[in-house]
Amino acid sequence: MCLTIHSPAHGEVPCPPAIMKLRYIVISTIAAAAAIGSVGAHQLAARGRVTLPAAHRISPAEQLRQRDLQIAGWGKALDADSASAIALGQLAGLYLQRGRESGNYEDFTRAELLAKKSLSFRENRNGKSFVTLASSLLAQHRFAEARAAAKTVVELEPDIPQYRALLGETQLELGDYTGARASFASLYPQRTHLSIAPRLARFAEISGRTVEARRLLTVARDAALARTDLPPEQIAWFHLRLGEVEARAGRPRSARANFSRGLLIAPDDYRLLGALARLENAQGNPRKGAELAERSLAERMDPVTLGTLSEAYEILGDTARAGEAFRAMEVSVIAQPGAYHRAWSLFLLDHNRRIPQVLEKAREEITTRKDIYGYDLLAWALFKQGLYAEARQAAREALRLGTEDASLYYHAGMIERALGDYAVARDHLERALTINGDFDPIQTRLAREALESLPDE
Repeated sequence: MCLTIHSPAHGEVPCPPAIMKLRYIVISTIAAAAAIGSVGAHQLAARGRVTLPAAHRISPAEQLRQRDLQIAGWGKALDADSASAIALGQLAGLYLQRGRESGNYEDFTRAELLAKKSLSFRENRNGKSFVTLASSLLAQHRFAEARAAAKTVVELEPDIPQYRALLGETQLELGDYTGARASFASLYPQRTHLSIAPRLARFAEISGRTVEARRLLTVARDAALARTDLPPEQIAWFHLRLGEVEARAGRPRSARANFSRGLLIAPDDYRLLGALARLENAQGNPRKGAELAERSLAERMDPVTLGTLSEAYEILGDTARAGEAFRAMEVSVIAQPGAYHRAWSLFLLDHNRRIPQVLEKAREEITTRKDIYGYDLLAWALFKQGLYAEARQAAREALRLGTEDASLYYHAGMIERALGDYAVARDHLERALTINGDFDPIQTRLAREALESLPDE
């Protein structure tokens, strides 16, 4: 039972009735949802589609227990030598890994502090601590600081391709596409490396080369699956990434297969469960989407998944539960430190809530983080505020790389429609529905209605 929520700003605060009721809903449905997931996993295994190495069959609880033991062991080593850069770096990496496995934000801040302390004793030949520092900052959405850390380690050890890939990732997040292109330019020969392939794939997808992104991630996923030295969370992550690319590309069967196979490895992975819930909502299966979202929320109270649950109930006509999930989402976002949550912002805009507040945050963020999704959020907020001409300029920035993402073209199409440029609106809306005919459980219907409302040319 949820009695308190940990807020980094305020400590333990009482859990609102909305979340207490939501947790009751989750617990009451978890057994049935788990059974559905278990049956699907066994069916996939029985068909011979996935062979799981024994090292991947560890339970999430056992995985975290082992991580805690490792942390305790390196903690003793640090007690024996408090100035050991090696012990500090190892501890930082373990906290980072545990944060990825559990979703605990505080583990990322611990990883950051330990990595910084390790680097204060030694920077040369301490690249691992730089990587941990940059990765922990990325997890906290502190992208400029992450880029600075990545840039430093590249300057210290320019011949290590993984460091250049990390720098490229931070540049992508900040919208520095010229810098990212330069960082990635020499990495293609190392494209099968597991720390390089996903970053190259992300750059390819953003650049409109979805087929290449899919190919890179497929090879990386299969290579990761064959490894026995990687944690289940990391193996599952490759399935998540490939599934997300397939979902955005309008390939729901392939997306569902990747999410389901990832759940064979990490049955309680909240990210995979949430992604599968969003896919089910978009495919017109809100009841199943709600079940999966509740299963995910039993593992972690994630704002994006709370939005998925709210939309599922909204589609089902259960306004009371939709409202409960929305209010729980509000509390969850407020409790999270760091940058304003983009998925939360889009959810608010899609439901015509807090438009001035979201617009203010979007304007503020775009001054330092000029990536295409930042411009897309700004364009949609300006549109919702009725500032159509300014929204058009932001939407054009969002489309400038030719990214094959239906939501980008949908937003641009609605803006052009509002401005009366019906030919361009038609092109954008048709492009959105061609890329993915089910990109959103609610916005897809609105896109079709807007397209049908356009006057004949």
